Amino acid sequence: MTTSLKLRRFITGLTTALALSATAVQAADLNARDFLSAPAGTSISVLYLANEQANRFRGAADPEGNARLDVNALVYRQVWFSNICGRLCTPQFVVPLVDVDAHLPGAAERERQSGLADPQVGGTLFFVDRPEDRVASGLLSMLTLPVGEYDGQRPGTSPGANRWAATFVFNYTQGVGERWVLEANLEAQLYGDNDDYLGMTLEQDPLYRLQAFASYDLTQSTYGALRLIHAEGGALQFDGQALSDTRQRYTQLGVELGHRLTPRHHLMLSLSHNVDTDNAFHGSQALLRLARVW
Repeated sequence: MTTSLKLRRFITGLTTALALSATAVQAADLNARDFLSAPAGTSISVLYLANEQANRFRGAADPEGNARLDVNALVYRQVWFSNICGRLCTPQFVVPLVDVDAHLPGAAERERQSGLADPQVGGTLFFVDRPEDRVASGLLSMLTLPVGEYDGQRPGTSPGANRWAATFVFNYTQGVGERWVLEANLEAQLYGDNDDYLGMTLEQDPLYRLQAFASYDLTQSTYGALRLIHAEGGALQFDGQALSDTRQRYTQLGVELGHRLTPRHHLMLSLSHNVDTDNAFHGSQALLRLARVW
């Protein structure tokens, strides 16, 4: 194998690991019933424990099948429900801590880094808010701040991404019958440039995703949900030159189980798995979420 081909595979693996490790801490990774609102004046503190594991990379960057990825994240999120926008909205922030352990495509050995990832600020502006009918629609907008820990010589496993990013999610939630809730979310992730990526400038095209949920009330305090996430996009350029075989495509299927422990404490477990993947790590995701309503 030529040196240039090894380098291209290595860079492709680095950038894809960066993108995949971010998914464990993305505020835009939704859960069922996220857009069912609370009264203005309510605040919610949320703690996430997330894990993402992949035993293979599907794409031209890893023909030998040696790549591995293991991401653990502890994320704190604070949400306020308010009428300061002229209608209901939810100012919020997200602070993630991550541990990334990866054997990247083209790399000689595994690499591991831990620390503060890039925090996010933003919120949801509701266009429709009828919680009594379980009907809602809104736009979630989150800005990612490039202040996380970052190593320009080891960018693939750095907690931070050294670039600004913005995520927009349009949601529609509809209750059906007495127990079902159906949700559709259209999402766009936009990325700024990283000007310190192995001495080069990394650019990335937008990544577009569909997130859909169908949830059902098992009891008055417990619901189960099916989830689907499909993503397309995110091709890369270095110093203005396109890098082939970097446009991502993946489909995840999963289940969720949510339970109200008390009127103010809620617990949710989510498990999902990639069923189809191109130019990305192919693996599984697990999430435990604890929320406290104030």
